Amino acid sequence: MALKIDVGKALLPKKGEELPGDTIEVGSSESSTVVVLSDGLGSGVKANILSSLTAKMTVGMLKYGCDLSEVIQTLAGTLPVCEVRHIAYSTFTILQVFDDGRAYLAEYDNPPAIIGRGGTITHVPRNTRVISGRKINEAYFELDEDSWVVLVSDGVIHAGIGGIWNLGWTHERVQTYVSRVITTFDDAQEMCDDLCHVCQRLYAGEIGDDVAVATVMVRKPRYLTLMIGLPKDKSKDREMLAQFMAREGKRAVAGGSTSQMVARELGRELKVNLGSVSYTHL
Repeated sequence: MALKIDVGKALLPKKGEELPGDTIEVGSSESSTVVVLSDGLGSGVKANILSSLTAKMTVGMLKYGCDLSEVIQTLAGTLPVCEVRHIAYSTFTILQVFDDGRAYLAEYDNPPAIIGRGGTITHVPRNTRVISGRKINEAYFELDEDSWVVLVSDGVIHAGIGGIWNLGWTHERVQTYVSRVITTFDDAQEMCDDLCHVCQRLYAGEIGDDVAVATVMVRKPRYLTLMIGLPKDKSKDREMLAQFMAREGKRAVAGGSTSQMVARELGRELKVNLGSVSYTHL
């Protein structure tokens, strides 16, 4: 059975800023999914523009088959370097997951990606390659069912610094937390939302640095079949319903007349849930 690559993302802007200085961009090609988390230097509009440019260019080029060397060379020739601090205006983490489970990771000045399966951390060795003067940490590895990868910006590992934690949440603590809770979530977005919620608490509601979280989970597909409307020919009701009921996964019916037909053909009573206007039960 083919596996599903489930991607979630969440961002929190620094206190006093309307736009986050971090950007997460997701793109898909015929054979892979690309996730890029970029952290712009500083915060606010300027950081947002630079991180957005980095993420969008990277996803676009990788989607269309460009090599990482080409991507880095293009970024190096496009993005400026801070004249005061002599560092790049935008850092990034790139994760490319192919449909057969192969994965490629490239990290530039961002916290290391957290990789695991089930509730266990997987330690993936990195190799360092210098491209256009940038030291890039790379890794090639395999992802199976129940495998996952969590990407974070430094706003996550620094959460709580000078408050609950003298040195912040730290990468080690974040890694331990993720491995403990990730199996309790049904999808990648829930993991992202939970990490952002914890960061808000650690920052006591006053976010000291932009927070970005991207999660990739590999799982079995979940199927939903939706029936909308009745057949033009009433004699086809039973045939249509048989096809509908034979589908794998969950099934939903939209419309009062269609629901009544399904209830009639199945010999089931249609029950209205008065606590909600969104659905009824058979």
